[in-house]
Amino acid sequence: MSIVARRGRVAVEPRSRLLRFERPSNGMAAAGPVGTTIDPDDLRHELGRLALDLVLRTSEPLRLPERWTRTPFGREVDRTRRQLAPIHTRSALAASFSREASVAATRSAPLTPADPPGPVRVAYAIRWLELGDERPRPGWSSITKGAAADLAGLAATL
Repeated sequence: MSIVARRGRVAVEPRSRLLRFERPSNGMAAAGPVGTTIDPDDLRHELGRLALDLVLRTSEPLRLPERWTRTPFGREVDRTRRQLAPIHTRSALAASFSREASVAATRSAPLTPADPPGPVRVAYAIRWLELGDERPRPGWSSITKGAAADLAGLAATL
């Protein structure tokens, strides 16, 4: 979902395509939601925090927020991950993260168990992990089933 402002009103609309913006140069800080500048290192730290939160919630025993188990949430995570697949560096991912409208609108929101990250932020966290160790991750439904289900499926094929 994208957050857009039209005629002075803020609205949430489904994204129909990958958003394309002018990319900031490497030496330039990304623009924030209110015209402020955001240090690229802050974005990297935020993506790292999101990734750590995701790893902790999806490791055994699973501690998934209820909304993460819903099918529409999983569809949006997988859809966003497909859009992020062409990004091949963490720097480019951080730049994309800074431009994403729905992420920018919630950038300063703290991560608490009562308010877990949404599907776009989860997709960015998964891509951050993939770029870090160069290992692709499975689809969202496999991730939410946990490592035990993955090992059981692997044992069944042997």
